[in-house]
Amino acid sequence: MSEGKLPKGWKTISLDEISKFVIGGDWGKDPDKFWGEDFVEVACIRGSEIKNWGKEKGKTASIRLIKESSLEKRELIVGDLLIEISGGGPDQPVGRVIRIDEEALSHHPNLPKVGTNFLRLLRIVDNVDNSYVNYYLQYFYHSGEVVKYQGGSNNLRNLKYKEYSKIDIPLAPFPEQRRIVARLDAIFGHLDVLREKLDRIPELLKNFRQQVLTQAVKGDLTKEWREGKDFGEWENSTLKSLTDIDVGQAFKSAEFESEGVRLLRGQNIEPGSLRWNDTVYFPESKLSKFNHLYIKEGEVILAMDRPIISSGLKVALAKKEDLPCVLVQRVARFRPSKDLDSKFLFYLISSDSYIYHLFGEQTGTQIPHISGKQILSFEFLSPPIEEQLEIVKRVDALFDLADKIETQYQSLKAKIDQMPQAVLAKAFSGELVGQEVKEYVREVGELGMVAEEGKAN
Repeated sequence: MSEGKLPKGWKTISLDEISKFVIGGDWGKDPDKFWGEDFVEVACIRGSEIKNWGKEKGKTASIRLIKESSLEKRELIVGDLLIEISGGGPDQPVGRVIRIDEEALSHHPNLPKVGTNFLRLLRIVDNVDNSYVNYYLQYFYHSGEVVKYQGGSNNLRNLKYKEYSKIDIPLAPFPEQRRIVARLDAIFGHLDVLREKLDRIPELLKNFRQQVLTQAVKGDLTKEWREGKDFGEWENSTLKSLTDIDVGQAFKSAEFESEGVRLLRGQNIEPGSLRWNDTVYFPESKLSKFNHLYIKEGEVILAMDRPIISSGLKVALAKKEDLPCVLVQRVARFRPSKDLDSKFLFYLISSDSYIYHLFGEQTGTQIPHISGKQILSFEFLSPPIEEQLEIVKRVDALFDLADKIETQYQSLKAKIDQMPQAVLAKAFSGELVGQEVKEYVREVGELGMVAEEGKAN
């Protein structure tokens, strides 16, 4: 921002002009392998501490040994800034900044703190608020401008600090710096609370959906609906008695092509849906004898290798947009009888009871595998087909509700993720407003209440 566009009393000044002390860090030596009389133990803050700095403030810092003479120049005090000068990667530019506060110094209370050699200590002059400078450098980093000041390879980037130190900072008068920092502290405090609430919503929705499935397969979801109807009792069954499965063909990878018919492999299955961002194709002309392995809309597909991942069971219903595709080895397709609705089957094997059935029966080490026998040996109470259809209807409705909440969550999360940079932009143009934060606090509070109060009844 040019001088002419700055608020009255503001000026631009280079980072170098407001720096009273700058020095590189010291990684020192491993205390388990080295000791020297002129060495002292320190807590060494690394680049890996930056990611979770807001919550952890360097409590995971590494214990190292450095020379006493080095510590005298590098010991961190409240208000020091640490700038990352080496690190980063393809998706993360170098140049992240953290500020040392009382909490950061309270960890490892008996040890002095230093930065590693991948960080540079920057101490700001006394007549400039160091928190103000920290906020501006955060803004500068996330603006993307910092990439102009880096060199090195994609895997290890270096900050060209001499050039970086010449960047202009819009500097408010000192009393206004203090007011801006106080306002930013309050706003970002609200945002931290907001993020904590938002972070709980995906787990709440996951638990809600699983609660719905548990109630569905136990009969609780349709208990009142069932009263007075003569559809028959729920019967003890196994999957083997109500469905067959097909397992796909081992197509030769040497015959894969860049286009053709998609092959449905285990890596194309995620909990609840198929994904095609890692797709291989097979020539349609060579599939004439495998017509029986073409997937149809609404069929239930289960991965047999590594079927359970952190987000759930790799089972999906094929949709119209997934077609055409062909089943490959180590992937199972269910062929239910007329007494088992396909979508009820999908919900049944997506439930915790089926996951628990498989979990203790996995075989293998690096790539856990389940067999067709294990898949079909699941015992459960099977409702009459009419009640299966009603269960599907009710689960669909409740899942639609969860999907709407998730859409709201994603929209609000996107707003919150964009907000810090927007707030900082206003701060450094003299136009800071906090009303948006209050609106987001209200909105996320309401969203959290909807997710928490959602019940499968």
